[in-house]
Amino acid sequence: MKQLIQHLQIRHKLIIIIMSTVIFTLLLVGSALVISERYSARESMLNQLMTVSSIIGDRSTAALSFDDQRVALEVLSALDHESSVVLACIYDDTQSLFASHARHNTPAPSLLDEQQSNSAPLSENTLTTCPAKPLVDSHRFRGDNFELFQTIRLEGEAIGTVYIRATLNELNKRVIQFILLVISMTFSAGLVAWFLASKQQAIISKPILDLATFARRISIEADYTARLPLGANDEIGTLNRSFNDMLEQIHQRQLARDIAELALSEREQDLRVTLNSIGDAVIVTDINGKITRMNPVAEHLTGWSFEQAQKHSLKTVFPIIDATTRKPIDNPVEKVIRSGETVFLSNHTTLVAKDGSELQIADSAAPIRNTDNKILGLILVFNDVTEQYHLREAAAKSERDLQAIMSNSPAAIYVIDNKGYFSFINQQFENFFHVRRKEVAGRTLSDIFPQDIAQILHKNNTHVLSTNQPMETEEVLIQAGALHTYASIKFPLFNEDNKAYAVCSISTDITEKRQQEEQLRRSQKMDALGKLTGGIAHDYNNLLGIIMGYAELLNDQLTDNPLLSKYTLDITRAAKRGSALTQKLLAFTRHKSADANQTNINALLKEQQFMLEKTLTARITLVLDLEPALWPVRIDSGDLEDAIINLSINASHAIDGNGQLTLRTHNEQLDKLDAQTQQLPPGDYILLSVTDTGRGMDENTREKIFDPFFSTKGEQGTGLGLSQVYGFVKRSKGEIKVYSEPGQGSRFALYFPRSKQTDTPVQVTDRVDKKRNLLGHETLLVVDDEPDLVELASNILSTHGYQVHSAISAKQALSILEKTHIDLMISDVIMPVMDGYQLAALVQKKYPHIRIQMASGFADDRHNITANISNALHQNLLYKPYTSTTLLVHVRDLLDDVGPPLTGNENSAQNTPADKSSSTLIKNSDINNKHIADRPSDRQGDRPSDRPTSPDTTITGGTLSRTILIMDDEVDVRELLTLNLKRLGYHTIPVSNSDEAIARYQSSLQNNQTIDAVILDLNIPGSMGGSEVAMKIRELHTEAVIIVSSGDSSCPEMTDCQDHGFDGALEKTFIREKIKQLLDEVLKPG
Repeated sequence: MKQLIQHLQIRHKLIIIIMSTVIFTLLLVGSALVISERYSARESMLNQLMTVSSIIGDRSTAALSFDDQRVALEVLSALDHESSVVLACIYDDTQSLFASHARHNTPAPSLLDEQQSNSAPLSENTLTTCPAKPLVDSHRFRGDNFELFQTIRLEGEAIGTVYIRATLNELNKRVIQFILLVISMTFSAGLVAWFLASKQQAIISKPILDLATFARRISIEADYTARLPLGANDEIGTLNRSFNDMLEQIHQRQLARDIAELALSEREQDLRVTLNSIGDAVIVTDINGKITRMNPVAEHLTGWSFEQAQKHSLKTVFPIIDATTRKPIDNPVEKVIRSGETVFLSNHTTLVAKDGSELQIADSAAPIRNTDNKILGLILVFNDVTEQYHLREAAAKSERDLQAIMSNSPAAIYVIDNKGYFSFINQQFENFFHVRRKEVAGRTLSDIFPQDIAQILHKNNTHVLSTNQPMETEEVLIQAGALHTYASIKFPLFNEDNKAYAVCSISTDITEKRQQEEQLRRSQKMDALGKLTGGIAHDYNNLLGIIMGYAELLNDQLTDNPLLSKYTLDITRAAKRGSALTQKLLAFTRHKSADANQTNINALLKEQQFMLEKTLTARITLVLDLEPALWPVRIDSGDLEDAIINLSINASHAIDGNGQLTLRTHNEQLDKLDAQTQQLPPGDYILLSVTDTGRGMDENTREKIFDPFFSTKGEQGTGLGLSQVYGFVKRSKGEIKVYSEPGQGSRFALYFPRSKQTDTPVQVTDRVDKKRNLLGHETLLVVDDEPDLVELASNILSTHGYQVHSAISAKQALSILEKTHIDLMISDVIMPVMDGYQLAALVQKKYPHIRIQMASGFADDRHNITANISNALHQNLLYKPYTSTTLLVHVRDLLDDVGPPLTGNENSAQNTPADKSSSTLIKNSDINNKHIADRPSDRQGDRPSDRPTSPDTTITGGTLSRTILIMDDEVDVRELLTLNLKRLGYHTIPVSNSDEAIARYQSSLQNNQTIDAVILDLNIPGSMGGSEVAMKIRELHTEAVIIVSSGDSSCPEMTDCQDHGFDGALEKTFIREKIKQLLDEVLKPG
């Protein structure tokens, strides 16, 4: 078609052009009118239906509020007069269909599924179907239908949605009629245009054809000197003259152009070389923003070649966005043209290359002006700063992260310059020390902390700056009026010259951590000591059991020799004291069950007052400050006695010269805050405080006093006293606090929870009376992995008529049970391979008729009772070491079906192996009907006169010519040593403490009586030890012969006695030959 038109004559072209122009113009105008008409019709329909939906929404609020569908249907039925509406629906606030109405002569409304309601076209079947879910305030045209969704609101709150569907049929008919009208008018205008064009084309076409022929010749010949005839003075003549003028100008310009092209070619070459050599990207545009020049760097960065780019605007080739907001940035052409000045874009400019890659750029745009200062275009210069941008962003992020870390760090952080002035503190520093960051500049450590603390901090900071090395240390700072321990890390900050200009300190409060570590350390020490003690206790109790048992059997055979009988009783008594010591160690390490009972601390202190005054000696005044109506507590009263004595002895050692010890009781009600301070649950407590006027303690000593084996007395102390007190208080669910300062004395505060129970004193009757018959004839089985204990128990039981079988393992016991009828089995608990409770479980299951008596050397809760074992076995446990009477009573009670054995002061499930009573009785009526009375507690300062004394014994062939002074707090030790020395021919002067020893020695000197040697016990509670007494005696008599005695043969005083001021060392083995040998060595013949 195009080629056909091109070959037509000009007159035909004029006709076609005129007709095409007229027709095209009319069609364009007609189309615009059609579109405008259609748009107006739709807008009119939209406005009309929105008005209708608003009315329906207002009238439906009551129906929706009261859930009245009938009213809603009446409202919708009013749409019948709207001919275009085919369907109306109302939805409630849950987007569920509430009511719907279709125009008459249409199917009843139904619901579309969600997919159909949103995308599928409407058909005749779905025309009256309501959408499954309404849209929010929207409208749309779907096919020949229009849909409107509008929210129903009541007082601003959405309560539902109106949906209206209207047909577009009437609107479409109207548009079609309008189109037909436009077409008919266009056709008529085309006919008129054809007729007029045919008449006018001849006047114009011929001169133009002549001009065209001439122009073609000029073009062919390139003869710009040729000229057209001037012709008439009409437009054709003017055209000819203008054409001739043009030819003249072309001729002149051709000449000038040839000259300019030569010069321009040279400048272009120079410019191209220059632009291509520049390291930055360069783009040149005209005033309209079209690219006219582009160097290779710009091509590389934008991804556009110059050939591609010159067809496009700068905005297309150079799209830039803000790196932060990601929003487009205005084209620099507009800014330059508008302002006429150089424009620099922001530092966050991102160039989006043609391939979609992004570069961070720094750019500027400047106007290009001619000689008349008119803007012809602009030059854009930019470069790639992506790497610098990322580095800058990373630095900014690091700074933000660091600031967040500093602000949210739980540590207190500060920076101090090398002149000692604060330059930064973080939020936690503000919180801890109540200093605001904006106020800290120009202040020093002394402005915030006390002088002594500030000096220590300054010293540490100076050390870091002088050494240029980091430092880790612990610092004590005042926080909220209390001293807190901080773990501080300090390090220098360097400038660009690598010189330290400030120090940064990061301090973490570790006060609670240190306290927890201390508690854990103490707990671990106690646990380790407990394991050690528990392991020893089992074997030690076995040995004591053998000693006690055979001593009783020996005593039975010595009824006609009172002296030897007394010796066996002393052996028994010593063994029982060893057992009591074992139980104290077990109690100290919490491996002993507490014998808690209702206790009045005031009454106990009054009972102990005389003994405490004697322990403290006359130089220390004992003061009791007791609250009259003191609440009762439920504790082990014997352990409390030990604790009071331990604290009193420690106080006496801490008091130089005369002083005072005050025991005070008080009822305390601890609320939540007070209880938290004391590390106790809230409630009622009894406070027992022990206050002395002694030397006091520093902080380091206070932190360690409850540690096992820590002592301030050097070799004179064991380090177990306060640890035992600590263990007792913790075991009693209480708390112990110590308050002390050097030179200000010490105060120990013991908190015990108040007992709300009302105990009735239990009257314990001795089940072993003199008339009870402990003989028997039954068959018994004794099981113990200690052969000597098996033999001892077998001897005791056999002598009382029982048939006894023995086994040293559970396996051997089971073998005996298979072959022999057994009435009762006595089994140790702790045995290898299979323990006693496991054996008991098997025996109970296989031989239910056999009575079982368990025995153990552990008086604690460590025995694991399986579910198959009756708890009665554990409750009726026979604790080692036991006497023959205790064993016989337990056996007889089980065989006679008597309740759990209760032997008063004997060992039983109700009494620990070492009864703390000061008057324990051991009864054995079936053996010799003698009462064996325990000695009073050695703490009460027994004197030889308080005890039964052995008759004087004269050694044949010897003379009692020399006198030995014996100092020992143990009555049995004094008596046994006295007995051995008398057998060796010596006089003895036994004393129990240092005051008596010094007084007796001084008295002998004054009365010219000779004491040939002094034997001193190394450690005596509540008194000076052997070393101090030896010094006092040598002050009285420099030539005195002094022997040290101790149960610890490895201590320095024993191994190197002469280096410690002693003439000899005597182990407490009481071997007569060793005693004689030592005395022969240290005493001169005389």
